[in-house]
Amino acid sequence: MAQDPSLEASLERLVLASGITAQVALQDAAEESAAELALLDDPMLAERADDVRSLGRRAAAHAGGVRLDRTGGVLVADSLGPADVAELSGVRGVALARGGVTAHAAIVARSLGLPMVVGVGPELLEVEDGEEVVLDGDASVVVRFPSPARLAQARESIAVRQRARDRAVTHRDEPAITGDGHRVSILGNAASVAEVLEALAQGAEGIGLLRTELLFLDAPSWPPQEQQVRFLTPILAELSGRIATVRLLDFGGDKTPPFLRGTKERGVELMLHAPEALKAQLSAVLEAGSKTRLRILVPLITSPAQVLEVHAALTAVLDGRPRPALGAMIETPDAARRAAEIAKEVDFLSIGTNDLTQMVLGLDREQSKSAPVTDVRVLRLIDMTIRAASDAGIPVDVCGEAASDAVAMPILVGLGAGELSVAAARVGEVRERVRALRFDESEKLAVEALLGQVADAGRERV
Repeated sequence: MAQDPSLEASLERLVLASGITAQVALQDAAEESAAELALLDDPMLAERADDVRSLGRRAAAHAGGVRLDRTGGVLVADSLGPADVAELSGVRGVALARGGVTAHAAIVARSLGLPMVVGVGPELLEVEDGEEVVLDGDASVVVRFPSPARLAQARESIAVRQRARDRAVTHRDEPAITGDGHRVSILGNAASVAEVLEALAQGAEGIGLLRTELLFLDAPSWPPQEQQVRFLTPILAELSGRIATVRLLDFGGDKTPPFLRGTKERGVELMLHAPEALKAQLSAVLEAGSKTRLRILVPLITSPAQVLEVHAALTAVLDGRPRPALGAMIETPDAARRAAEIAKEVDFLSIGTNDLTQMVLGLDREQSKSAPVTDVRVLRLIDMTIRAASDAGIPVDVCGEAASDAVAMPILVGLGAGELSVAAARVGEVRERVRALRFDESEKLAVEALLGQVADAGRERV
């Protein structure tokens, strides 16, 4: 965003023509660009306006030597950008008058476990400094003038979350091993430095899903290699010597940048139609992740032929560098049914339960966030994929919401998932749950689930 030529031109005009200071010009230029974005018909792009405003605020603060520190309480604001959220210190929650749940700031907040309510409306800004409020992230409400009972409930909820995180940090060096000695690797999902640091603080063995497309949702064209290296290097630098699973750009659907607007394709198919863009990203990942235990994950694979094309592109850019592990993301029913074929061409499989559940059950994206992955139709496809990986002698990872779900997780372990990749803020919780399991019981639970008996069995054991 900072390199946007129109933003730079606005800044020059404001300084040279209007004679205002750099600090004021930075914010005014960002506001002009944000106002244009906010008028777009595309809701996702319109929400990026808050990210541009955040850029202006941060740049102005740097220009004036100001540090934007905020500590304690609930932060109430008109809008915030993802970097603002990532750098907040000591804040217990965030309430925004504007913004949407798909904005980058909300994505970062969720991964960090920071309660956030967005789009409350302009009346939120009437809250006075020092006023006592309750922010309920689950219900997406901000309660002004709460009753003593509501306050007590909120304080207890905060204390419970803090105790859980403290336990996670204290026990982060203890492996996630069930009571009967079965080991499960717990990794983190991330798209930013802040998420990587939180995952590692809670004991993650590395990153099982690094979402690269979230860095480029505003891109006017396929991002060049140099830009991707600049974006990825600070994130991957924190993972030296650790597993770093970098997913190739998963554009399409609700993650479509302006230059791909109108496309019906998603994931790997888009990249295979842009071979130079694919090679640019592979080269960038190799360069930025050279000190990690690098794994490259290909999104939305549906056939072995797609894997072979990516394999060829990777070979073409290795230039003497070590070949990283190459994996396929299994997130469609067709891919699960062909998992045995796909497994022969890759070094690992990763199951995306969110999309898989949505497609199997015919749910829309919002519903799929809480869709029942324990539905027997979904579990049989997951079981098919895990068996295919086992037969091929390669690891299999689960990186969807189900990996941290209290009911689904023991079933996934029982089916044989050796790696679980979860939101950074949930790493400690999942590690603790694994240590409370017995693998033999999880295997029995998995058998019951595959027979369609999970509804009662799962809840009794969790």
